[in-house]
Amino acid sequence: MEDVEKNQFFKRAVKKASEVLKSSPRMRNLVNKASDKINDFNIDNVKMSGFIARLNVFIRMVKAYARGEYREIEWKHIVLVVAALLYFITPLDFIPDFIPVTGFVDDFAVLVWVYNKIQHEIDRFQLWESNTATDVKEAD
Repeated sequence: MEDVEKNQFFKRAVKKASEVLKSSPRMRNLVNKASDKINDFNIDNVKMSGFIARLNVFIRMVKAYARGEYREIEWKHIVLVVAALLYFITPLDFIPDFIPVTGFVDDFAVLVWVYNKIQHEIDRFQLWESNTATDVKEAD
């Protein structure tokens, strides 16, 4: 697959992501569509479960961002997360999703690229999540 940054479909997703981030309803719609698409997967495959786990981190991050709970992420990085989710839910991209198995190869490549590019942001987000969960438990 071509370099993700040169992928014309991903470039369009990045442009659209900036607009989506300006609207909480659009962000909620995006995460709902991504969650619905994830539910269609068979996660018996170990590689697929890692893919889904990464997608779920992105979904939780966008949900927390949309609610205004988590804003400790650089704008350009949340744009990449939203763009990766947009790319994932769009059926017509570099390799159309309706092509069995291979249709998700480019989605996986985009997701892994974004995930690796912002790994430090993901680590901070997951730390925030665990601290938030601990704070909620302690308040009970």
